[in-house]
Amino acid sequence: MRITGGKAVLFYVNRNYGSLRTLYEKYRDSGFNLIAFPCNQFGGQAPRSSDGEREFAYKKFGFEFPIMDKIDVNGKDAHPLYTFLKEETKSGDIKWNYTKFLVDRKGVPVKCFGSLFDPIDFEDDLRLLLAGKEPLPPDCARHPGRKACNVNAILAS
Repeated sequence: MRITGGKAVLFYVNRNYGSLRTLYEKYRDSGFNLIAFPCNQFGGQAPRSSDGEREFAYKKFGFEFPIMDKIDVNGKDAHPLYTFLKEETKSGDIKWNYTKFLVDRKGVPVKCFGSLFDPIDFEDDLRLLLAGKEPLPPDCARHPGRKACNVNAILAS
């Protein structure tokens, strides 16, 4: 399955709009794109129609990136894209809205970030992917001083 058309893409389910907009504005000219998929499987947080969810996001946040039709992300009716994203990242079922998937330029999902993870906190992974590098190892969150976690050094190599 190819899903990116040569851009690093983040797929997510309907939240963290402010931080996502910041990243989009900063990196879109470098090949970063966002694709949003509203989902109403979690506490009725996307109650509008697909068009209503798009209108809400475009008006409230002035988005310029695609907001797709509402989908299911878990269960027997889960959209095939989310089945693929979850399988590739070994993330299991989506626990709550606002889960984000970082996908490289080749269409390979490389990381999944939960609903409480602020998108600004994976900016280093995004910078690495846009430069054609691997994202940071998971243990960098606990040990950011390690040489393998120095994004500027990795980008300079």
